[in-house]
Amino acid sequence: MNKFPENWHLFKLKDLSVIGDGAHVSIKRIEMGTLYLTSKNFGKDRLDLSKVDYISEDDYIKYFKKKSKALTRPESGDVLLGIIGTIGSPYLVKSTDKFGLSSSVSIIRADIAKIDPKYLYYWFKTPLFQNSLNQIKSGVAQSFLSLAMIGSLPCAYPQSLPTQQKIARILSAYNDLIENNLKRIKLLEEMAQLSYEEWFVRLKFPEHEKAVINSETGLPEGWEDKELKYFGQVITGKTPPTSIEEYYGSDVLFIKTPDMAKAPYVLDSALKLSTKGADTQKGKYLPKNTLLVSCIATAGVVALTSRPSQFNQQINAIVFNRESDAFFVYCFAKHLKPLLEALGSNGATMTNVNKSKFERIKVITPTEELLISFGQKGASIFSAIEKLLQQNQLLKEARDILLPRLMTGMINVESLELPETVANKTTPTASENSREASIHAL
Repeated sequence: MNKFPENWHLFKLKDLSVIGDGAHVSIKRIEMGTLYLTSKNFGKDRLDLSKVDYISEDDYIKYFKKKSKALTRPESGDVLLGIIGTIGSPYLVKSTDKFGLSSSVSIIRADIAKIDPKYLYYWFKTPLFQNSLNQIKSGVAQSFLSLAMIGSLPCAYPQSLPTQQKIARILSAYNDLIENNLKRIKLLEEMAQLSYEEWFVRLKFPEHEKAVINSETGLPEGWEDKELKYFGQVITGKTPPTSIEEYYGSDVLFIKTPDMAKAPYVLDSALKLSTKGADTQKGKYLPKNTLLVSCIATAGVVALTSRPSQFNQQINAIVFNRESDAFFVYCFAKHLKPLLEALGSNGATMTNVNKSKFERIKVITPTEELLISFGQKGASIFSAIEKLLQQNQLLKEARDILLPRLMTGMINVESLELPETVANKTTPTASENSREASIHAL
């Protein structure tokens, strides 16, 4: 454990908090109702609600609202931590949260006379805490931590509560900026989708009143069904031999389906290729604004490339003849999941849509004039989205550099400006020094 400043304490969690877990009863799940979360929902920075369970309001009140001596009800300021299966990613309960918890999630309620709840949350995210957690995890046969194990974990903190609170406010300023950007990204993408549906589904495109409807097709004159391959070259990805270590490195993004989750743009990938590895399959290079669609296993995940990249065999890509068409086809492809699952089933256990099937998918395509007009509109929206995603990437990097320095006393927090000024000074640029600059701005 690191050496901390003289005015810091180092205690075990059991000395700073009350520790409990979720309900130890079997609660009936229903199709819709109140959220009931398990450890699988706490594996990321944000709650993962892609797969959730629901319980009735009556059961929620019975098990999580009525007063009980046992600490089973999450309250605002509690820190939650998965302890079975998915372990180690904390979540700070907000006043607006409403959910029940299974016993696979621990509840850590800070003794506010000693430690600030937000500070405790950020302590859980430090490398020091995560390393201590991993040491315990490595000593158990299964992915399971008891409440006693959680209580034995260390926590370092400054003696002064105002100092703890200032550290938490500074780090929260970064998270608030990131969350605000995510909301703006969501609104911008919704704007693009609504425009697409207004123009090409409800047929309320500019000057639609003057359009002549073809009696045979039911579409405006000049509109027709076109296959996806009309818009550009369709390519299926490929993985270079993993046995050749020198093919992998840090030069070229190698995109897999999980990397596409933070759409619309893929800014980073968990695995990267070396230039040598990527050059062994030069035909798999994708330029910026190539459309990626997952077509094997989890079908229908859609994203755009942000820079020259390569990708694996579970993805089909469209390299567009005209880049501006990417935004029209992206909006179309966001609704493809049911069709891809139908095309790729064939009685098999895993969805698999090959290149031939994918490139023949039909798209109702407007006139060139309308297609170009929508492309211009889309380019403006998606450019704004990409900039916000880039800002978030840099904000996260700056926050992650700052977090261990603040949480170990390496930086004297008393010398820093109030966090209210951080938002105006940490909006990053594309410069190489932006991460350090945002820290120095504090």
